Amino acid sequence: MSMFPNPELPKIPGLNSENVFTDIAATPDRLSALGQAGTAGIIAAVDVQAGLDDWDLPLLPEHPRPVVLVHGTFGNRGYTWTQAAPLLRQHGYRIFRPDYGQHLNPVLFGLGDIRQSAQQLSEFVDEVLRRTGAAQVDMVGFSQGGMMPRYYIQALGGAPKVHHLVGIAPGTRGVTAQGLMRLARQIPGARELVEQGPVHLTVPAWPQLQSDSEFIRELGELGETSESVRYTVIATRYDDVVTPYESCALKETPGHYVRNLVLQDFDPEDRTPHASMPYNPTVLNLMLTALAD
Repeated sequence: MSMFPNPELPKIPGLNSENVFTDIAATPDRLSALGQAGTAGIIAAVDVQAGLDDWDLPLLPEHPRPVVLVHGTFGNRGYTWTQAAPLLRQHGYRIFRPDYGQHLNPVLFGLGDIRQSAQQLSEFVDEVLRRTGAAQVDMVGFSQGGMMPRYYIQALGGAPKVHHLVGIAPGTRGVTAQGLMRLARQIPGARELVEQGPVHLTVPAWPQLQSDSEFIRELGELGETSESVRYTVIATRYDDVVTPYESCALKETPGHYVRNLVLQDFDPEDRTPHASMPYNPTVLNLMLTALAD
């Protein structure tokens, strides 16, 4: 299944262009403004209290699965989800956000060996399930965070523990070095990290993320989807990191629940690029609709 029944989205309370898009749509520019302060700027931009997860709150009957939010390369649990986290809470979801793949940087994550990152995600999910008493989680992942959980699902026994994986601009079949550098230029401290030395040492995930890497080949050989897990992909035609944008899509295997969505099918005038996707109101609306299905 490649599309919602029609591209008309329901109006969801708490999500509209006035209170979301106008503040955050130019996220790369916003982050660049922090660049002069380097990674310290990101620390100052993140509300520590807002960063607390819902470990001590019971799940609500209408939303019996915790939602695990998985950031991407050069991301973190704070700034990546500044819009999605409060929105999900407003709609009654309990949210949990790991930082994974730390390497040589105290603020930017998603840098380490991707297999090790998947293992960290596995341990985090187990803790979420243990603490909440839930049988499964839903996941929302951005960029690498939409791709890496598939390794957890396919190779590390995660399939029985995941009900739905929503990937926002995931690097399903890898990316190019040029795309990664475009991303690094938009994140304070990321370009400097890449240029510190051999990139495979400063950012071990960098070569693994590329479309011709051994990791991406292995991921494909494992099978793109599991029959027991639901998958939704939300891509943008103006993706400047995952190119071509069609490479975000998952194969639609008979008997597997896969929906490949494109932002511009719902808002043809929207020109949101890769880094702004987790803040886009239409994307967040699609995320909520997918999780409610």
